[in-house]
Amino acid sequence: MFKKSQRYMLPPLFHKRLFLYLFIGFILAVVVGTLSHESGHWLAGRYLGFKEQHIAYNYTNYGIPDAHWLKRDSVIDEYHKEMISSPGLPVKDEYHKLIDEREHDYFLLTAGGPLQTMLTGTLGLILLLIYRRKFAIADALSPPQWLMVFLALFWLREIFDVVVAGIRLCAGRAWMEGDEFKMANYFHWPTWSIFIGTGFLSLLVLRTVVFRFVPAKQRFTFIIAGFTGGLTGAWLWLILLGPKLLP
Repeated sequence: MFKKSQRYMLPPLFHKRLFLYLFIGFILAVVVGTLSHESGHWLAGRYLGFKEQHIAYNYTNYGIPDAHWLKRDSVIDEYHKEMISSPGLPVKDEYHKLIDEREHDYFLLTAGGPLQTMLTGTLGLILLLIYRRKFAIADALSPPQWLMVFLALFWLREIFDVVVAGIRLCAGRAWMEGDEFKMANYFHWPTWSIFIGTGFLSLLVLRTVVFRFVPAKQRFTFIIAGFTGGLTGAWLWLILLGPKLLP
């Protein structure tokens, strides 16, 4: 049995103030994570010549393609018509070359978002590993340490997207809308291959962050704040506020 003085020295299982800070942090992380993900698409579009882009709350509008895209699409259409009328024409190889070039550009546009998200999460994980000794002796994390944790949890978007796709599939709704589905199709891989791979990595990162870097006395509060704050942030930004603020 613990003595009365010893019992009061034990850390509480749930920290109300910490929960409030983390709850707000996870809401903001949803917003920042979503917009930074779209910034990856935006940067890819900028690289490929799209100059009238617009980042919305949950997607990127690339605007009007530049002259190169328009000319290439026009040539592809002309070659396609010629091949239909005369399949033996020598434009077949050039036609398929242009098709491959266009598909490669679309792949870059698609991959920009997930790559940005995963690179940010990997940066956070690298920072955690660099400062792992300070985390190991920390009884409670400081704001800079929490920031590293939140950066690493950018990886959570991958498992979140897998869950959403699964729910949409079970509900009979369109579910092959994710970037990872499109990337898998580009490589002619099984439809769920990239989703399953990145989702598995996401779970590994989550397990590592929660059980290696979050102190035991703050772990329960962190998990509850992450679950409730993440769902609240998704609802606030993706359903309630985002479509109105950044349509």
